[in-house]
Amino acid sequence: MIARYVRADLLRNPRRTLATMVGVTLGVGLSCAVLFFVDGLSASMTQRAVAPLPIDMQRVLSDPVAADLQLSQRIVPGPSAEAGDVVQVQLTVRNTDVVPANEVTVRSEPRAGLAFVAGSATLDGQALQSAGNPFFTGPAGAGVNLGAIKAGATRTIEYLARASAGADPSKVPVLSTVSSREALTPVVANTPVTVDMGRLAADIARVDGVASAEQLSFTDLPPGSLAAGSHTDGRAARVFGFDGGYVARDSTITITSGAQVRGKGLLSLEAAHNLGAGAGDTVSVALPDGSSMRVTISGLVDLSRARSLFVSRLGSHFEVFQYMPASVVVDPATFANVVMPAYERAASTRGERLKSPPVREIDIGIKRELLDADPGTALKQTQRIGAAVSAVAGRQDYLLDNISNTLVVARGDANVAKRLFLFLGVPAGLLAAMLAAYAGSVLAGAQLREQATLRIRGASRRHLMAMLALRVSCITVVGSSLGVVLGYASAAAVIGNHALSRAATGRLMASGLLGTLMGLLATGAALYLTGRRSIDREINADRSRVTVRIPMWRRSRLDMIGVLVVAVATVIAVKASAFNGVPGSVYVRRSVQLPLALLALPVVAWIAGGLLAGRVVAWTLRAKRGRAAPDFARPLRLLYRLSLRRRSWAVAEAGVVVGLIVALGTSLAVFTASYDQAKAADARYVLGSDIRISPGPGADGRYRSTDRSTFKVDGVGTVAPVVYSSQNVIIRSHRTADPMNMAAVEPAAYAQVAPLKDNQFSTSTAA
Repeated sequence: MIARYVRADLLRNPRRTLATMVGVTLGVGLSCAVLFFVDGLSASMTQRAVAPLPIDMQRVLSDPVAADLQLSQRIVPGPSAEAGDVVQVQLTVRNTDVVPANEVTVRSEPRAGLAFVAGSATLDGQALQSAGNPFFTGPAGAGVNLGAIKAGATRTIEYLARASAGADPSKVPVLSTVSSREALTPVVANTPVTVDMGRLAADIARVDGVASAEQLSFTDLPPGSLAAGSHTDGRAARVFGFDGGYVARDSTITITSGAQVRGKGLLSLEAAHNLGAGAGDTVSVALPDGSSMRVTISGLVDLSRARSLFVSRLGSHFEVFQYMPASVVVDPATFANVVMPAYERAASTRGERLKSPPVREIDIGIKRELLDADPGTALKQTQRIGAAVSAVAGRQDYLLDNISNTLVVARGDANVAKRLFLFLGVPAGLLAAMLAAYAGSVLAGAQLREQATLRIRGASRRHLMAMLALRVSCITVVGSSLGVVLGYASAAAVIGNHALSRAATGRLMASGLLGTLMGLLATGAALYLTGRRSIDREINADRSRVTVRIPMWRRSRLDMIGVLVVAVATVIAVKASAFNGVPGSVYVRRSVQLPLALLALPVVAWIAGGLLAGRVVAWTLRAKRGRAAPDFARPLRLLYRLSLRRRSWAVAEAGVVVGLIVALGTSLAVFTASYDQAKAADARYVLGSDIRISPGPGADGRYRSTDRSTFKVDGVGTVAPVVYSSQNVIIRSHRTADPMNMAAVEPAAYAQVAPLKDNQFSTSTAA
């Protein structure tokens, strides 16, 4: 019977029911819209973060030109000695390379309860005179300098150590290392033999989650090192060593003519133009030991956009694009068998130090399509892959985990974005609760007579509460269903349905459920509590209370205080530059940092300003304008005098709600416009403009500044000419000595296609 009555009541008053449902729909819709918005952006956040990376991971050899030293360690009769026992430590240093090793230094420290026996050290059977341990002396633990060890030679070291009562055979009993002038990083004893680069790349490629692992070697040579016949290129040159697999992986490497052939080389377009060389010609490359490498050219290659080849590997200029037009590409075997021995011979010459040794690395690509959409989860995946890659034949090399470094920053940015978006939804939830409470009070007021009639007919408080709960449940269920649809449509309108479709279905369902719960908590509770208070009071007492009740914000003037506080706080924040966030940087592993606490200022200004506007409206309606006789010829004026002035605060409260709705719509519109502007700014930051047209190194023609009128077609606002060379220069001043590119631009036109906020631009232009 109660259900039938509630159903009839809802259908009998459709306008009242729909008006009450609006608050629920708005609350659920706004909550779901924010969560769907976050899901849509998070679905592409990982891919967006890693997209600019030219190389996901790099296994880099730490000392590529050092002679291959091996240190073998043997303890006789074994490390499990009892107190007072003496063991013999045998060390063997072998130079397995084809070049000598200089300044070879051996360190050996007995540990875990073993102590060096004085006077027991021998080198190649000859006693070493020392009061203490000659292989580990002083605070720095200095060792014995063995001098130079020829290629294929072996040195033998022996000494005795005595075990004490606290000996612990479970620990490393003796720690021994070897280093040289060419390889300063110490090599621990019994380290496995260095794995060939080709085999190492093949082993890494088999790691789960790795898409590709390709060899890359390169070295820089001084100006004049590259020649063809009587022509010499006066620029600094770079020699690369990679094969066709690397070219297939990197789409920015373009072979414009010919092909890459094993045993032959590729020549950059710029070098080919300077030397007048082409496919079939032979170029000569001067190597640091005085020899030269003759390379037969099998094709020409465009490397001007190959960031994986020319980004800096130095920490101070990491990821800076340093292009070198004069380049030669050979296969990895040629680089290992011809170029590397020349550097090893130059490095092993006593008194010589290489200023720019070659770089040898394995460039690793991750299966990015398998990474989770959430940067935090994707970070755990890449870290597991990095650990597996490091475990493959680890020795004297190190791993540059570029993708994990990027995802660390992306994870922090995602957390900031989620807090920001959720904070954006808080005012919407408050407004929805206010609308629901306002609609609930109107609904409760309209049902006073019906409730009184039901009480007279025998309805108890329990019956009225059951009808209220059922009525609120019906309104909230239907309103929340509409709110979820409204929230999805709103999010799709802002970020696009394609972005939302990339989000996982489970994540969208969880967001929809969470948004519904948040909306129901704000709106359903407001409806229920308003109706319950009306039922708990007697009709007459309720009416009298409504007549004399004055809201606390009106009595305490919280609206005026709030506006004043916001004004003062905003002035202080602006002067202190508190609204300026800290920009993120992948290179220093720093995510974006925003003062989220300051976001309370616009919310307080929004609410307090709406309340203050309502107070002003009420004062205006209640203003006395003199008494006059009723003028029935002007019904609107009479309505104002008899109705609006008597109910000025009721009109003002309705105006406050409408004003808050307008304010929320305005803030969402501003947010949407800011989001679209940020997307355009990101694209412009990458390209330097909306569209960029640039000729390749092999193009026959060159654009001139007068050609810009050719590209002024429909839809193009401004065309700005830029004279630019990808050859780096060094700009030296009291502020910087960084490698960077030099460009000439037309300030007026360029500022329109790529707006600059840096004040230094106008200053340098004027200069």
